[in-house]
Amino acid sequence: MITKDDFNYLILEEDYSSVLSLFDEDPFSVRRLLTQLTYAPDTQLHANAIKAFVMLSKERAQANPLFFTETIRRHIWGMNEEGGNIDWSAPEIIAAIIAGNMEQFKEFAPIMFYNALPELIFHDSLRAALLLLKAVNPELTAPYLAELDAAI
Repeated sequence: MITKDDFNYLILEEDYSSVLSLFDEDPFSVRRLLTQLTYAPDTQLHANAIKAFVMLSKERAQANPLFFTETIRRHIWGMNEEGGNIDWSAPEIIAAIIAGNMEQFKEFAPIMFYNALPELIFHDSLRAALLLLKAVNPELTAPYLAELDAAI
């Protein structure tokens, strides 16, 4: 597997074809490395890691739906109290997977939203998640954006 520094370089350079190749070799390591990069808020690495999740979902969710469903579930768990509310970028990661394959994963949008809404720590990531989904499906996100705005 690739080193963390080399992987970060691929993400920074937006070399998503290499990321896809690495995913095909070891999807679990790629998921771990991408998730770590999302913990760096407001950086190019963070933004590009989210883009990589979109690309991976678009390219591999049909062939490996359980991997992506499990990834969504892990991040939902990371948002709840039992998970310690520590997965601050979970809404964006979940939205990226949904955006990459809307038909396959759109049922997770309300679950993501209603798990993140009560916790202020998730609001920035939730807004970014909803804007990402809005670009793909504006009708899906309009009520959620309005509810988030009313909650803030």
